[in-house]
Amino acid sequence: MPGNRPSDSGGAPLRFHARFERNAATFPGRTAVTLAGRDVSYGELDVLAERHRTALVGRGAVAGDRVALYAELSVQTIAAVIGILKAGCVLVTTHPSFSRRKLCHQINETEAAFLITGRPDTFSGVFDETPLDAVLPVDTGRSAPRTLVRSRPLASPRSADPQIPLEGSLAALFYTSGSSGAPKGVATSHENMDAAFRAVTAHQKNTADDAVLTFTPIGSDFGFHNVMMPLSFGGRVVAFPAMPVRPHELIELINREQVTALHAFPPVLAHLCRADDLHRYALPSVRYISSSGQRLPPEHIARLRKAFPDVLIHSMYGLSECKRVAYLPPEEADRRPTSVGLPLPEVRTYLVDDDGRLVTGHDTVGELAVAGDLVTQGYWRDPELTSRVLKRNVFGEAKVFFTGDLFRKDRDGFLYWVARRDELFARAMVKVDPQEVEARVRAFPGVADCAVVPLADELAGSVPVACVVLDEGAAADPEAIVEHCARTLDWHMVPARVVFHDVLPLTDSGKTDKRALVRGLEASESDRRNGAQDDR
Repeated sequence: MPGNRPSDSGGAPLRFHARFERNAATFPGRTAVTLAGRDVSYGELDVLAERHRTALVGRGAVAGDRVALYAELSVQTIAAVIGILKAGCVLVTTHPSFSRRKLCHQINETEAAFLITGRPDTFSGVFDETPLDAVLPVDTGRSAPRTLVRSRPLASPRSADPQIPLEGSLAALFYTSGSSGAPKGVATSHENMDAAFRAVTAHQKNTADDAVLTFTPIGSDFGFHNVMMPLSFGGRVVAFPAMPVRPHELIELINREQVTALHAFPPVLAHLCRADDLHRYALPSVRYISSSGQRLPPEHIARLRKAFPDVLIHSMYGLSECKRVAYLPPEEADRRPTSVGLPLPEVRTYLVDDDGRLVTGHDTVGELAVAGDLVTQGYWRDPELTSRVLKRNVFGEAKVFFTGDLFRKDRDGFLYWVARRDELFARAMVKVDPQEVEARVRAFPGVADCAVVPLADELAGSVPVACVVLDEGAAADPEAIVEHCARTLDWHMVPARVVFHDVLPLTDSGKTDKRALVRGLEASESDRRNGAQDDR
């Protein structure tokens, strides 16, 4: 069963990748990954991973060394992830869209010893900018590019000190999406990964018959687990580097590959819901659709359930710091459409007021705090931030993570996301809840998705702007949307402006990038003001 904790002969927990190794030894011929029209077996993938392990160890890698992975999604990239773990090293996640400056910043911050990338030859000068010992190719075949090696010794030795307490063996540094501040290196242990695996797969009842479709970059924690969890329970990963442009192409892909499970952030499902003829399609092989990260809007849950009544919709809530926290049982979707559900197995949750006291009343808002073996070790070399969000010995728990998200709980224990502390903003000194405005805008006919962000205003301080994506072929008048909101929302919540987008921008990990929306609005506002001055 996927929920069982693996152990070696001495009873100690195995490394997270040991589940994959066991599967590769047990059924080497079974398909592990389908990517770019190619099926790769467990045995083949393990051989590729061993090549990466051998290459790292051959270049002097030792346990605890950080290894940055900078490459487009491919079978070799997946093998490199496993090879890094096999070598006892720590995976440092990046995104293939990173600029060289951003990549070098992350390498320096983590003091990575090795970089694995698709084009080592383009990094010949990187040894003058970083503490890297070598740049290795992600392709391990005979025609692979050569490895670049440091020719001069480092001026000072690398430090392995994470500057935060560690429990267990560090496996990865997952950098957050930056959707709620500057990206941070979330220190994740093998034990954290194993706990997340047990909790999530037990809830989703995963088996070796599952074929899981994912579009999320493997450089995010969600993308990493979307690949590694199926490989750990013996299933098949159906991975695609980018989501199909048209909703019907996504459906065709699912049916062609006989996908049984779709794991996606809400923006992907919003894209699927844009199809005006969604009801015409069927997903006969799909057992469930699972969403995490941002809350899945109830409008999208309803649309998916109506179009695909036999598919279970797992609306979940999670963060990089603790993977997944809560799940809404599919049978509760009609009764509690706005809830993110109940804590996962092995997860404990608490609501805390501004004074650090437990909230005990029903439907009283408090900050969500999470405890369990899946809670992060902290932020790499940021002891101050770590101490702010990870509290020791409170509520009878050894360690509790304070999420920064505001929740309420009903009398049956179901959790309801209210807002992120840093997303609430004031209009004329009255708080605006973007989620409430977004829900109202999504109820307008033809609206597929919406994100509400603040725009600076001289009189009100800031005003809400609704950034809207329409269904395929739909049209809408901005003023009609504003009037629609004004009929039920308080005056301060009514959007001051509606801006249409073909798609909402996403962070590197696939979440809606509200910061990018704000930057775009500010740039447009600046251009408008400059144009007005030129006309004078």
